[in-house]
Amino acid sequence: MLRFLKKFSQYATLLTGDFAKIFKEFSPPPLPQVVLRILDRIAQADTTPADIAPLIEKDPALATQVLKLVNSAFFGLSRNITNIREATTLLGLQQIKTLVLSYGVVRTLKDPKIEGFDLAVFWTDSLFRALFARELARERKFDAEEAFAGALLADVALPVLLTDWYEGYRRVYEAWQEDRGRPLHEVEREILSWDHAQAGAWVLRNWKLPDVLVCCVGLHTRSLTEIAEIGFLEGPVGVVALASRLPSVSAPTRATGLLSEAPLLRFSPATIAAAAERILENFEEIASCLGVEVRPPLEVVEALKAGL
Repeated sequence: MLRFLKKFSQYATLLTGDFAKIFKEFSPPPLPQVVLRILDRIAQADTTPADIAPLIEKDPALATQVLKLVNSAFFGLSRNITNIREATTLLGLQQIKTLVLSYGVVRTLKDPKIEGFDLAVFWTDSLFRALFARELARERKFDAEEAFAGALLADVALPVLLTDWYEGYRRVYEAWQEDRGRPLHEVEREILSWDHAQAGAWVLRNWKLPDVLVCCVGLHTRSLTEIAEIGFLEGPVGVVALASRLPSVSAPTRATGLLSEAPLLRFSPATIAAAAERILENFEEIASCLGVEVRPPLEVVEALKAGL
């Protein structure tokens, strides 16, 4: 485990090393203070779920979302939970961490209001890929919460670049809008020599998030073969990269490498389609718990089933 932590740290540094110079006059938007306090407390070895309850109670909006999640069909409890302390105990530290981080990111990322960018599509794709990564991680006994968070944050740099660094990013975005058949990261590398995955890793480093999440985000545009060569395939990084191959709800029939790369993680097309279909059952309810507007990705699931 220590060897892997060191390796994650090394790659997190490599992925984000040049961005201090590239963005020397630009800082990513900060996460809310309540989120930073809770994440810091969870990182302490002696923390229990009950210790987090008073911090959550100080933010009524966050407390509401915690209660919505624990009372959702996703958990299927037989009674209604109204007490934050009880809710945190039922959720556990890992799910609290995921929910709090998701809450913070949703509130931090602003709608760029740029032609061609639809915030509802962005959150639909991000949440669907996050839930998909969690499903696959559970199947393989990887850390499901790390996989969820890594996939949810995979494209975090895109609204940041379009909001706060648009003049520097305009050429890329306009070129991509003219040829949506090309993956965005290919256009970015051609014009800028870096992509939004690396920029996203830099954002997460600035937020002081764990190195494993930095690597999940920074490597999600790489092929699974490349990730296997690094030694990160069998874990959240590999699952997040595979989830990023899911087609967007805005173009559900567009060809992706998902089904061709899935066998590298020993997933069959049937397993992929079944996982996607399961997600639909609670998709809108979970989106509501996180406070994001989404479009149910029915066409994406149908496209995956058609690929069987």
